[in-house]
Amino acid sequence: MGKILDGKSALVTGGGGGFGKASARLLVRDGAAVTLTGRTLATLEKAREKLLGEFPDAKIAVIAGDATKEADVKAAIAKTVEHGGGLDIVVAVVGGGSGRGMIDEWSLDKLMGDYLANVGSAFLVTQNAVPLMKEGSSIVFISSTAAMMSFVGLSSYCAAKAGLDHFMRTAANEYGKKGIRLNSVRPGLTKTDGLEAAFERPGYVDAFMPLVPLGRTGVPNDIAEAVRFLAGPEAAWLTGQTFAVDGGQETRMNPLPAGF
Repeated sequence: MGKILDGKSALVTGGGGGFGKASARLLVRDGAAVTLTGRTLATLEKAREKLLGEFPDAKIAVIAGDATKEADVKAAIAKTVEHGGGLDIVVAVVGGGSGRGMIDEWSLDKLMGDYLANVGSAFLVTQNAVPLMKEGSSIVFISSTAAMMSFVGLSSYCAAKAGLDHFMRTAANEYGKKGIRLNSVRPGLTKTDGLEAAFERPGYVDAFMPLVPLGRTGVPNDIAEAVRFLAGPEAAWLTGQTFAVDGGQETRMNPLPAGF
């Protein structure tokens, strides 16, 4: 019996990180040919080998590149088309922030850096992917609860993620006539490699828990399950939407204190 994503070709940016690896795993599990891209080839190769250990017959390619550089984005898309025979799914994980600081301590360079990492990378992959995508294709962005909530000391990150979500909505409006769907997922606090230091800070998780109705932090697979749903045919009539996967945090809308 065939798998639901058999014959589909997917590109995952930030493919060596927690959200990227978890999303790629579910795409591979369900039959898609997957191309992982990210800045560090060794990290991508490690992710590929782990996936092949679980799914020996999977089609997984890797290509190093910077998602904020157009030439690298074009190369990753070309690799995806070569590897999978087309481009049906993009999972755009690349983003992040330049750190924490109050507005009067911040700089325009850091603000624009956050916009480039989050909105710029989304713009480049969308602009270059859409011409190659056919009706029924899907782009899923990784946003953040910071797009909806104000976190003290994270003004540029919050603004960039909000910008990403509105870029997504506008793109969904523009490309609906082609039958291409665009959505985003807003993770809450999730334990990934990039947040290990934060999770180890005394009191950090304990301070966060009263804000989360379901009473735990996330794991990458929590996010990946939503990504996989939005990427596939199960979400055929969903576009221009942003989905919080946060244990219910946004129902309370209370950010962490400034010290965290």
